[in-house]
Amino acid sequence: MAKREVTNSNQQNDRRMKTKDLIYAGAFGAIYLVVMLVIVMGTSGIAIMYLLAPLTVGIVCATIYELCVLKVKKFGPALILGVLFSLVSCMGNIPGMIGCFIAALLAELIIKAGGYSSRKSYLASYPIFNLTMAMPYTMLGFQRETFIRRAADWYSQGYADALDAAAPSWIWYGIAVEAVIGGIIGVLLASKLIKKHFDKAGII
Repeated sequence: MAKREVTNSNQQNDRRMKTKDLIYAGAFGAIYLVVMLVIVMGTSGIAIMYLLAPLTVGIVCATIYELCVLKVKKFGPALILGVLFSLVSCMGNIPGMIGCFIAALLAELIIKAGGYSSRKSYLASYPIFNLTMAMPYTMLGFQRETFIRRAADWYSQGYADALDAAAPSWIWYGIAVEAVIGGIIGVLLASKLIKKHFDKAGII
């Protein structure tokens, strides 16, 4: 009986993130955020491209996410990444920050459901995680005037008018679907890249 309790305790400890896991998750979180910001900032000058950013980021950043969670294989990295994302992209947007936390937590629970050993569960978690990309756009529903005014301040009134015209009141739901689609496409590509390059190299 005592031996079984010790074994269970060891298994639980193995599932807790250690310093090296936190460093790894933080490093890949930083890479993810930099790539995400490059994509968003590089395309946001055109209103319609800005609205398509969740699709683009979902496709491009899937491999970074998967390398992070597949390497750590413990509860926490997706949630850490979601929190970092919310701090960078949703400051002052409380609904968006809450949404990021929920999406990241759901991604963690999907991974946990696979017992941290199912490659499919890791892959399935990403389209849900990529819903974080839709959360900054919740301002179009909850604080639309503020969102459009900020767009005018950052770019121009013409840009803000174009964004307002391209984003009807229901646009957030379309963006959420777009984020999931981007996540699915991204994870299909990531699966092939990881299997072809990183598995063979012994990185994960």
